[in-house]
Amino acid sequence: MATIKKTIHLIMSFLNDINNALNPSKIDDFKSTIGKRRGLATSNRFSVTIIPPTETLLNLGGLFGQGPIVNDPRDISILCDSCSLPGRLIQTGDYDAFGRNPRKYPQTIIEEDVEFVFTLTNDVYIKKMFDKWMESIIDPESHLVSYDSDYKTDTHIQLLDKNNATIYGVRLIDSYPTSVNSIALSNENTDAKTQVSVNMTYNRFVTETRLRSVINSTSDKLDIFKRLI
Repeated sequence: MATIKKTIHLIMSFLNDINNALNPSKIDDFKSTIGKRRGLATSNRFSVTIIPPTETLLNLGGLFGQGPIVNDPRDISILCDSCSLPGRLIQTGDYDAFGRNPRKYPQTIIEEDVEFVFTLTNDVYIKKMFDKWMESIIDPESHLVSYDSDYKTDTHIQLLDKNNATIYGVRLIDSYPTSVNSIALSNENTDAKTQVSVNMTYNRFVTETRLRSVINSTSDKLDIFKRLI
């Protein structure tokens, strides 16, 4: 009888070990998982690299002392308050060959546009830049559409760790703005900073390794400086 009880105890203990291994629920297991994956990601550490068309960076007012003649594209990243990593979904359709058991099948991939929110400075630099960019896409008077190569550019979004090292990178291929949203003005907001949100679309997005994301974003920054020079 004692042997049977001992055997049952060993079996139950073995099953508990398996259950704990497959379904970690202890705080130590949670800490271990976080530790081996280099800690928790934080949404407030990110970097954005947006390289607009060259002409949008030129500031004719700079000839008369109204700011720099050539705007620094790195200011766009600094003034970006928030954005999102793009989402992706598979659109499905119903297929029923024999009229008995309809099933879903994949039709196409849909990728979300990305909204960027920027802080406005007193020279209204960000809004002016994006307004120029949109005017370069479709002329507001003639309504003529420009060539893709004249206004499409890659945008980089990087998630950073606490040491500001890239841990995840996304590249929006052939991106461009589709809307510069309205800005609410009010006498009640005496000390609040003014922001403008911009929606950008793109052909598709790709995820990049840490090193590849840094190389590509740096290469694009150098390219715009070469074009400005």
